[in-house]
Amino acid sequence: MKRFGMLLAGLCCLTSWGEAADLEVKLYLVHGDGTTENRTAPLTQEGNVQYLKLEAEKLPAGLKTLEIRHPHATAQAGEDGFYVFSSGMYGTFRERANGEYRDGNCVMPMFGVKTPRAAMTVITTGMRYEQAPMVRVKEGNYEVFQRFNLNEDPIYEDIQIEYHQAPQNATYADLAKIYRNFQIQKGIVKPLKERVKENPELKYAAESMEVRVRMGWKPVPSPVGEQDAENEPPMKVVITFDRMNQIIDEFQKQGVDKAEFCLVGWNIGGHDGRYPQIFPVDERLGGEAKLRETIAKAQKEGYQIVCHTNNSDAYRASQIGGLWDENYLLRKKDGHPNTYTTWGGGNMYETCPKCMYERFVAGDFAKLKELGFRGMHYVDVFSTVNPRTCYSPEHPLTREGYAHWTKKIFADAQKTFGGLGSEGGFDYCIENLDYALYISFFTPGNPTHKMIDRHTPFWHLVYNGIVLNNPYTKCANYTIKDPVARLKLIEFGGRPMFYFYSKFKTDGKNWMGDADITCATDEELVKSVQAIKEGYDEFEKLKHLQYEFMEGHDQIAENVFRTTFSDGTAIITNYNEQAYDFEGQNVPSMGYIVVK
Repeated sequence: MKRFGMLLAGLCCLTSWGEAADLEVKLYLVHGDGTTENRTAPLTQEGNVQYLKLEAEKLPAGLKTLEIRHPHATAQAGEDGFYVFSSGMYGTFRERANGEYRDGNCVMPMFGVKTPRAAMTVITTGMRYEQAPMVRVKEGNYEVFQRFNLNEDPIYEDIQIEYHQAPQNATYADLAKIYRNFQIQKGIVKPLKERVKENPELKYAAESMEVRVRMGWKPVPSPVGEQDAENEPPMKVVITFDRMNQIIDEFQKQGVDKAEFCLVGWNIGGHDGRYPQIFPVDERLGGEAKLRETIAKAQKEGYQIVCHTNNSDAYRASQIGGLWDENYLLRKKDGHPNTYTTWGGGNMYETCPKCMYERFVAGDFAKLKELGFRGMHYVDVFSTVNPRTCYSPEHPLTREGYAHWTKKIFADAQKTFGGLGSEGGFDYCIENLDYALYISFFTPGNPTHKMIDRHTPFWHLVYNGIVLNNPYTKCANYTIKDPVARLKLIEFGGRPMFYFYSKFKTDGKNWMGDADITCATDEELVKSVQAIKEGYDEFEKLKHLQYEFMEGHDQIAENVFRTTFSDGTAIITNYNEQAYDFEGQNVPSMGYIVVK
């Protein structure tokens, strides 16, 4: 336990945990038959950390849920303090109607809470994928706790939680930094400053924008759920490899000297067209020979170029290439495969990552490397969902097993291409994640849940300077969006991401926004690259902050925020209709300033 002894070194104003009664937590169990049971469990303490361990073999079999409540994570309405979840959602103990909020988007296995009795960062280290933090208020009584959703499955490892006490004057930034230090000291992550020294691909990515190019796709959602050679809808060809070459030329012409291009829908059938089949390169876009020319051209002009692949989803359309096999699908508890939506390839089936790794990864990655791709190779979906359970009797996986095989896919991508990007920031795979496409699907400016006051950069306070990221889906193509998109990208320390044809769904549900950059005509191409150039010029002034930790974030006035970084830089963002005076400097309306 001594390895955690320095986590709070240098912190002051710590209060005592209290009396012996503070060395136990309350347990609320719901059994499979619906009956409930209340218990207590002891905590052990070393310095400013309390530890809970519930041995798996001593817990009742067949539990539906288990709630764990610490005595200091309670408050009365009107008391000082706050709760903050890994998704960034933040609330205070103000007067509210009865209600509860569950952090279903639990991107990190932790949360922070400060009450008049203690401030602490709560980290789950055993059965982390089954838990979700919650806050509940009833008749003015607040409780902040974790619920383990056990689904009557075997408990495959001990439930373990660490309660790291912080100073009583701690902010949510202080609670985030406890978890950052925890991750660094355990050796799970390393700062970008260290990692780029021996990784030129990662260094290039850290100092350049991400530019995604959607080349072709079938209708989404698909009008044909189960596709074959007879009924497969036609692919819409939008950007051929020849047109991609013209995009590269326009970047050069306008002085966008650095960018990492990611080709989306280059594969057979376009974006999500026939996974797990990706080869041959679709001839309707120009085929393999033209793709090789494009990769070589991009690299000759000084750009990094990668592609988009997927190992989490499968479509029956892959039978056209002879790759459909229900044996590699993830199985639900009832034994059936899980399909929950339709995409370009039709009904989307979840896959077992063990099967994907063993059957496809080595061969596909070797071929992609031979084509010439190099950089932050993109594997879709995995890091934006919690690990899943596979109930197949042939290849069963707990959530921990799912995480293990996902990390093997990511590690192989890093070794093969120089780096790995995925869709979100779920940190079960953080040691093998170099870039997250977007951290949150929340749209800034939209109402939050009634138990939440506002959204904060809690994830970024942990991982800025460690993992490259773009904070929101809304921040894609930010220079053509409303000013909030720009301010949130800057306030949250994001790496800009632009996307040709981010808007492509036929149902109009465009999660990256309705404004788009396109290139159907030469005039559109010029205009789109002008928008990207604006972001390029802005990022050139701020890109050094990709290497810095985010050390602080606070609201200094109504709709005015200060973000501070480890090199002493502070960014003041003003969301008001009027200018704001910050220590004699004018912060324009819907604008920002950078101060040292």
